[in-house]
Amino acid sequence: MCASADSDDVRSYQYEDGPGPDLVSPLFDLRHNAKSPWNSAVIDTLTQTLQGKCAEENWPTPRSDGYLREMIVDRYKRLRVTWKNAQPRLTDMGTLETPVETEARLLKQREQVLRETRQTTRRRSTLDHIIKLKTEENEDDLDAWKWLHKLITQLGEHGMSSEESSIENEIEEVLRVKNMEWR
Repeated sequence: MCASADSDDVRSYQYEDGPGPDLVSPLFDLRHNAKSPWNSAVIDTLTQTLQGKCAEENWPTPRSDGYLREMIVDRYKRLRVTWKNAQPRLTDMGTLETPVETEARLLKQREQVLRETRQTTRRRSTLDHIIKLKTEENEDDLDAWKWLHKLITQLGEHGMSSEESSIENEIEEVLRVKNMEWR
């Protein structure tokens, strides 16, 4: 599990001019966004450290502080989402998840993402094969298959429905004819 900065240290830094983040081993305050004073200080420190490594190792393409800072902020946002997802949630019974339940939930989410990715990969490889066959045979509908391949690629795994979808409309509307006596 990822460690977050101590909330008392963060509070004293924000409101009472406390010492601030440890520059040798900085910890993010994962309870707040990247713009909080604590996290801004950590990000500034990491940006300067990365800029120093860039100069020390003679990177072929020097980057501006703004570019490196934005890259670090983006990584922080992803870290924070992962950290938030790993926090125990309330169960149907109104209690917090146990560590075992949290792990099971995370594994189930990961399996869902992998399933969607596998299905998208299968669709793309099927379309690749069809396009290859259509190209060899010089078929008239080759452009339509190429368009479909481009569409599937642009949509990605979250942009299309699944035959194996776990979320189905379970309500079936049945209409019945009622014979009225006056007819």
